[in-house]
Amino acid sequence: MKILNLYAGIGGNRKLWGGDIEVTAVENDITILDIYNDLYPDDSIFLGDAHKYLEENYNKFDFIWTSPPCQSHSQIRYNLGFKNRGTKAIYPDLQLYEEILFLKHYFTGKYVVENTRSFYNPLIEPKFIGGHYIWSNFEIENIKIKNRDHRSGTVESLQKRKMIDLSNYNIKNKRQILRNCVEPELGLHILNQAKGIKLDTEQQDLFEL
Repeated sequence: MKILNLYAGIGGNRKLWGGDIEVTAVENDITILDIYNDLYPDDSIFLGDAHKYLEENYNKFDFIWTSPPCQSHSQIRYNLGFKNRGTKAIYPDLQLYEEILFLKHYFTGKYVVENTRSFYNPLIEPKFIGGHYIWSNFEIENIKIKNRDHRSGTVESLQKRKMIDLSNYNIKNKRQILRNCVEPELGLHILNQAKGIKLDTEQQDLFEL
């Protein structure tokens, strides 16, 4: 299976996918991409604009996972930041919906568009799975991630939760980078569902069902 992993970050969603796949990861931050490359050296990596890469290369893949930047949609930023702390008002980045419509109407494989819970009613109705908004063209069994509330988590607790150790990297904002990661269990669950694999007993132990 050829997979395109867009806005890859440090690959939280990728963590449990295993090695029986071909993954191309796209990320626009070279520091973050270098960490991804350390973690997944067998993946092909591309430094650049994920939105543009999708438009130009979508038909080369069997499965596409895209996680467009979520900050401009986030209910946390809006409620805690804008309303309570005077954070600057910003336009919601509508590239999110461009990608949903693009994949729905042009892509013949399976896809997932992942984003945060928004402060407004979504313009295209998503599924709500594992604490995330998910748009997809295949059925995904609903699950809840155990211990997902990590807003007050430390770097150490987040590293354990996301199964990624950043202690050897001299980078800023480790906590935010880890918070941006999709939970590895959710990434595995969604890929398995795309492959037609149902939840087994071992996987169910990771979730609150």
